[in-house]
Amino acid sequence: MARKPRVEFEGAFYHVIVRGNQRQKIFGDDQDRLTYLDRIEHYRRRYGFTVYAYVLMSNHVHLLIETKRVPLSKIMQGIQFTYTQIFNRRHGTVGHLFQGRYKALLCDRNEYLLELVRYIHLNPGRMRKGLNPRKYRWSSHRAYLGEKGAVGVETEAVLGQLAKSVGQARRAYVKFIEEGAGGGHEEKYYQATDQRFLGDENFVETVASRAQEKEIELRGPRRVGFDSLLQAVAKEYGVSKQALTGTGRQREWIEGRRLLVYVARQWGKITTKELGQRLGRDPSMISRLSRDYEGEPDRQREKKLAYTLSRRVQTQA
Repeated sequence: MARKPRVEFEGAFYHVIVRGNQRQKIFGDDQDRLTYLDRIEHYRRRYGFTVYAYVLMSNHVHLLIETKRVPLSKIMQGIQFTYTQIFNRRHGTVGHLFQGRYKALLCDRNEYLLELVRYIHLNPGRMRKGLNPRKYRWSSHRAYLGEKGAVGVETEAVLGQLAKSVGQARRAYVKFIEEGAGGGHEEKYYQATDQRFLGDENFVETVASRAQEKEIELRGPRRVGFDSLLQAVAKEYGVSKQALTGTGRQREWIEGRRLLVYVARQWGKITTKELGQRLGRDPSMISRLSRDYEGEPDRQREKKLAYTLSRRVQTQA
């Protein structure tokens, strides 16, 4: 069965599972683990998402995060791509390190935050029976005990549900963890409705509705030709139309070209051959620009662009 598109919106709460390609190890040593945590923290600061829990195992990673303005796809693309580059360079290897697509379950934060934090922090103990989570360096467990780590972790949301004072909350958290120790794999945390959602019917209906609204919104306006798209994208990036159709390599120009090619193909149904002629590039370059954008999309700009173009079409009608 084909995977359905991932649902992404501001404030979405995900349990993300990243696995090594063909279950291979993704960390050769502690330096690799520190590098991966550095990548999480780098993009956390850059994109402003919230980390509630994480654990690094030998061949997979669990992350519990809440997105803000930047969608999960862009966050994970940054973390995975840059870590792979560093790993391959350091170990003299090439090729893919991770499975083609990570698993991301959109969860009901109110119902699953506490349970998922505990489940993630107890993961090393399920692999190595009896291991105290405090002795495992590569999880966010010790952040909940007040220790500073490599990644900024939001602990107040969990601790605040356990007690009013910080000291009482941390003691209650330790007890909560101990009560869950010794348990095995919990299939209930992976049994997602519609392959994507972890929550009751009301939660699924709510997020499915938001996903449908977003799909309609990002489908883009109709009856928009290339010249109108070019003008709108140039205005959005604050550059000239000539900059987008030329050969310059400034960052805004390259990002604008990627978006232009993507929306021209998706919204304008303009062929790769025609785009190549209009932009003075061969079809392979047009395809590459589109792939680059799809790998790191900017949905906020798409939203603004769709709104601008829709209003323009209505005005002309």
